[in-house]
Amino acid sequence: MLRKKLIVLSVMTSLTLSGCSKNESVSDIEETNNDISVEATEAPIAPEQEAVISEEENLIIPEDKPDLVHYTVPGGEYSEQCGFKDEAGDVVVKAEYDFCGGFNEGMAYLLKKNMKSDSDGGYYIGYANSSGEIVIPVDIAADYGWMLDARDFSEGLVAVLKKDKWGYMDKKGNTIIPFEYETASDFSNGLATVSKDYKYGAINHNGKKIIALKYGHLGEFEEGLAAFNSVDSDKQGFINTKGNVIVDPVWNQAMPFSEGLAAVAKGDYENAKWGFIDTTGQVVIEPKYDYVSIDPGGDSPDVIGGYFKNGTIEVYQEDENGQVTAITIDKNGKELKHKNYENFSGVLDEMYN
Repeated sequence: MLRKKLIVLSVMTSLTLSGCSKNESVSDIEETNNDISVEATEAPIAPEQEAVISEEENLIIPEDKPDLVHYTVPGGEYSEQCGFKDEAGDVVVKAEYDFCGGFNEGMAYLLKKNMKSDSDGGYYIGYANSSGEIVIPVDIAADYGWMLDARDFSEGLVAVLKKDKWGYMDKKGNTIIPFEYETASDFSNGLATVSKDYKYGAINHNGKKIIALKYGHLGEFEEGLAAFNSVDSDKQGFINTKGNVIVDPVWNQAMPFSEGLAAVAKGDYENAKWGFIDTTGQVVIEPKYDYVSIDPGGDSPDVIGGYFKNGTIEVYQEDENGQVTAITIDKNGKELKHKNYENFSGVLDEMYN
């Protein structure tokens, strides 16, 4: 899978486990790393903004733009509509949108229900800059059915879907890369992964094909490497930004690199064991863990975890009764902490509460 920010317009209904690639998911219930909040009343409020809160409004300081305030008023598809105010409390983007993203690279997405759509997931999407200007009008039909994929800007461009084809726009609303791809990732390491006719490759900021569209799948580049498999095999390895094979495709599953290591698995989907390799393909931690990430299930395609952060990662073992042990390990595989749960729902409950 390609890493991307997703808004899933339904409540999580089940729990499964997966080794899929990293995504950041936003659903009806607020999850970690959110850019927006449907339940805005639960978001933290900065003390310096308390004076401008009324009974009908809740103010949220966007993560990376503290001088614009995300505010909501009653109404809209989810009982609230959102917009932005400046630090003086003056409205710069009127609260008339169903979802408002956080600011990334000085840009935030805006979503408004498409009342003409036959789909529950039918929305219009556009983008505002940090001055409150709607630089990409909220008139791009984003009818995705059950799932709505609203992207943030990355490396100066944003992936946008128009009429079932992906392309890229800049911060002035200009189309930089034509709308011609079936799938498109965010830019990372100067490249974006795209596909046509079910074959994957990579393009640069100008839309030039740097890696030919010839793979059965190609992940997003992280730390200069991306997981791939050929069209005639499901086995995964890693290529660099020049398309050279760095890690031979011998793994049944693979996740992107983080802090110099990538999670890889041997065995079929149900019985795979996970370990970690370095950027040369050498096994650093032998495959022995049942899971390295959690899939919250339902309509969300995202997984939680699977990446080292500050030198540690949480991996999981599940016994025959469904009881789960969460194990914190370091980059050498040393087990630093164990914590037991009745099941994976218990792990998720602790994460969200």
